[in-house]
Amino acid sequence: MSPTQAMERSYAALKQLLRDGAFAPGYRLEANRIAEELGVSMTPVRDALNRLAGEQLVEASSGEGFHVPRPGEAELRDLYEWNSALAVMAASTARIKPAAGAVEEVMGADTLADATAACFVLLAASSPNAELRTAVARASDRLHPFRIAESQVLEPVLGELEELLDPSPRRPAAIRRYHLARMRAAGELLRARSGL
Repeated sequence: MSPTQAMERSYAALKQLLRDGAFAPGYRLEANRIAEELGVSMTPVRDALNRLAGEQLVEASSGEGFHVPRPGEAELRDLYEWNSALAVMAASTARIKPAAGAVEEVMGADTLADATAACFVLLAASSPNAELRTAVARASDRLHPFRIAESQVLEPVLGELEELLDPSPRRPAAIRRYHLARMRAAGELLRARSGL
């Protein structure tokens, strides 16, 4: 396996584990242990960890190594606020219609967290702005472990995701309402994510 392939494989595996909430907040990510588990050398794992730190999925600190982020309530509310602003911006710049069956595909995802992630990716895909699409994908990755916890904390709202994809003038209000509910539940989401 080439060094690039080893790094990409390490990056993809670690990113999926982080999105799935496989590591508790604050967990120390030891490159040598991860390399051993993935069957690669430490160099591609370190490269992957640095790349993930750039995407804010991992925190790096001098002398402390790499850790899973441990946001507080204010930081989690800020992240939901950021995602809300990005989604409203994507909705307001939408120029591209979703492919036939795209909404049905979103609703057919295996889990609500996966459907939510796909919903925001689809919403962003309607914007011609590539920077906006990248920002939505990165915020979505960071929110994914909390979206998994949402099912334990929030009452399901029938049609909530469909409202986010509805191109009517009511969509910005639906986006805002969706995020405000999660911002109000930030403390509970943090506790559920931490398993407390």
